[in-house]
Amino acid sequence: MAAKYGLMLHQMDVKTAFLNGSLNEDIYMDQPDGYLDATQPDYVCKLKRSLYGLKQSPRMWNQTIDGFMIKMGFKKCESDHCIYIKRDDQDMILVVLYVDDLILASSNNELLKSTKMALSKRFEMTDLGELDYFLGMEIKNDRKTGMVTVQQTKFLKSVLTKFGMDNSKPVKTPQDPGLKLTKNMCEQECKHEDTMCNVPYRSAVGGIMYLMVATRPDLAAAVGSLSQFSSDPCPTHWQALKRVLRYLQATPNHGLEFTREEGSRICGYTDADWAGDIESR
Repeated sequence: MAAKYGLMLHQMDVKTAFLNGSLNEDIYMDQPDGYLDATQPDYVCKLKRSLYGLKQSPRMWNQTIDGFMIKMGFKKCESDHCIYIKRDDQDMILVVLYVDDLILASSNNELLKSTKMALSKRFEMTDLGELDYFLGMEIKNDRKTGMVTVQQTKFLKSVLTKFGMDNSKPVKTPQDPGLKLTKNMCEQECKHEDTMCNVPYRSAVGGIMYLMVATRPDLAAAVGSLSQFSSDPCPTHWQALKRVLRYLQATPNHGLEFTREEGSRICGYTDADWAGDIESR
């Protein structure tokens, strides 16, 4: 939407967000160290506000900011309740909430400023200015050309460094087209449990998966295949996973580009090739 309608993108952060929530049930805690009442050492404290560590805190915080956004005249998106929309004559503003991080997208600078002021008046906020980095994603918004680019170069390089692949030899494809991974890649006498017990297979799959979900759909097939063996990987699976990391070494700046185009048609593609899965067909 930012690319299509030329919206400004800004970011804000709520300081100690969970402390803003009000509890709707009775919760007690031990007297904290250093504040013990010598006259009543067996007394406990009744909490009036939510604290970090309480299982209720995230919900209480969400109820608090949700009520405030509705009071400001925003409406929740029916398909995603963390997106709030407000229209004012010909202008509009969207607020995207992720726990205590907010993205604001607006076509009107004054509307953007007034929303920021209202949020800062109600909560203790940090105004981070124009959006350029969010949850590991690097975002560039060129309003003149109508292009928004999203990539994860910094996070990608941290993944390569974490698994010792930052100096690996790059490859052009994430998978070997001649290799079909199965659960029985190792022979029965292969004691791969001993060799794989300290290999961070699942952690590496998780790192690649975050890239896939956010900005790298080109990794979807590889991640879908490799994740099937997370419970009991063998060295062949690990080598296949390292090939994906080598592919990332070759494509660190790949990402998504959203351009301003006529129309708003959404296209989706799927490939349900169940017969091609020799493990479960």
